[in-house]
Amino acid sequence: MTTLKEIMSVQQFSDLILLNDEGDLEREVEMVDITETPDIKDFTAPHSFIVTTGMCYQDDQSGLIDLIRELNDIQVAGIGVKLSRFLEKIDEEVLEYANELKFPIIRIPDSWNLGSITHHISSYILDEETEKLYFALDIQQELNTMLMRGLSLEMMIERMSRLLRVPVMLLNPFHQIKSMSHHFHEHSEQVQKNLSYFKRCVNSNQISPNNKASFQEEHIIFEVPAFKYFPYYLMVSNVNTLTYPFSLLAIEQAVNTLSLAIYKNSKIKEAEQQDVNRFFETLMSEHPDNLISVKQHPEFLKKHLIQPSNFYQVIVCAIDQERDVENNIYLNERYQMTFEWLTHKLTDIDPSISVYMSPGNHRFTILLQTKHQYYLDYCKYIQKEYQKLFNSTLSFGIGNEVTEFSQLPLSYFEANEAFDHKSESGKIEFIELYKSKSVEELLQLIPANKLKPFITYTLGSLAYPKTTKEKELKHTLKIYLANHCDLTKTSEDIFIHRNTVKYRIKKCEEILGQPIEAPDISLDLRLALFASEKITF
Repeated sequence: MTTLKEIMSVQQFSDLILLNDEGDLEREVEMVDITETPDIKDFTAPHSFIVTTGMCYQDDQSGLIDLIRELNDIQVAGIGVKLSRFLEKIDEEVLEYANELKFPIIRIPDSWNLGSITHHISSYILDEETEKLYFALDIQQELNTMLMRGLSLEMMIERMSRLLRVPVMLLNPFHQIKSMSHHFHEHSEQVQKNLSYFKRCVNSNQISPNNKASFQEEHIIFEVPAFKYFPYYLMVSNVNTLTYPFSLLAIEQAVNTLSLAIYKNSKIKEAEQQDVNRFFETLMSEHPDNLISVKQHPEFLKKHLIQPSNFYQVIVCAIDQERDVENNIYLNERYQMTFEWLTHKLTDIDPSISVYMSPGNHRFTILLQTKHQYYLDYCKYIQKEYQKLFNSTLSFGIGNEVTEFSQLPLSYFEANEAFDHKSESGKIEFIELYKSKSVEELLQLIPANKLKPFITYTLGSLAYPKTTKEKELKHTLKIYLANHCDLTKTSEDIFIHRNTVKYRIKKCEEILGQPIEAPDISLDLRLALFASEKITF
């Protein structure tokens, strides 16, 4: 960015003089243009430096006020007036108005003709922009080389900082520091100061997308679009100390390379995590007797984030579904980012906590390997923080704790059961603990084409009685079995004589074709009676 101040500081243009004291010489100059007509607003590009003899205003300089106002509106850098030929000097009222707008009016001495000064200033700007371009490309080439050599983001950030000679900080989509240059290690108090500034910019939406910078007095913040919806951020500090041939293009080129590096690293980690995920899913689908022994294969299981312990507990977590969100790119990015965020949050609480992804159902499995008294509070805290950062909600299903590694699939099953039970009822942002199912719930899990034949085979015509006599027999059989085949207690419960109960039970045995009091038959009968009354087909 070439400014009027830079141009006037060059020896070649040292005879250019600022006529109004309040003129802002920090205005950017991209080109120089000559004009001798008053109506140029619609034909002049922003950041132009206009040179003129002022011929149109030799009889009345009030027109200069209108010209200055129009040029200032379209962000023209300033106006250079060659005095002596048509104008001897600029009227005070014109200078005062220009001061109000901080619009520079510069005197071009008689030794310059307009064509010559236009050519020389344009050449200077072009040469400077060329140098800036070379500098930007040099930075990009050096960072590209580091990327190809597989060097870390930390090394790339440090190198960029040394090339620019200013502090540089890279932040992840969760607004946490991913990497920072040596300046912050040497001056640790600046870390929190920069973080506070960054969060103020984020909260006030001062960071624009598409690689546009947010300018303040000391910092530039760029989005690093490694991901479309969850960008990283590059924060360059002490911008006011950057000197030629620095340009924003240099940072933009660095941002492009950093985007590629972050994306590459993310894909490598994702591939490694897929292997861990697949192993864990296979482990949870195995029969407990076939599970790998933690004691016999500690290093192998450690590689898959499992350690020897006398405590394991599985928590299943998922992002609650939203009806109005159908963008697959956004959903996939959010799923991956949620995994990274969850892992960071949970391992901060306890490094032994492991997190696995289940891409098939877009869930996360959290494995506790140390007993945590306040794990429910952790879940509530994570729900609250996730809502603030992702503007979405999380739900949890929690299995029971187990003491043996071989029992781990049971806790995994329970966690998924608890989650499904609540999710299928349409609830969101829940924390559901597994509860053992009742007999009725268990029977409902059996397919109808298998349960109904069991009922009719076990009870015969008593399964679904049609006559009053069959209904009486079925009711008596039910009470008799409930009273552990006690005739006296059964007669008291249904208010009939003991002999009547004995007669009815004998009739039931004739219909069923087998003795009622045998333990295995008694169990089948009680289940069949329960299912025939509680389960509808």
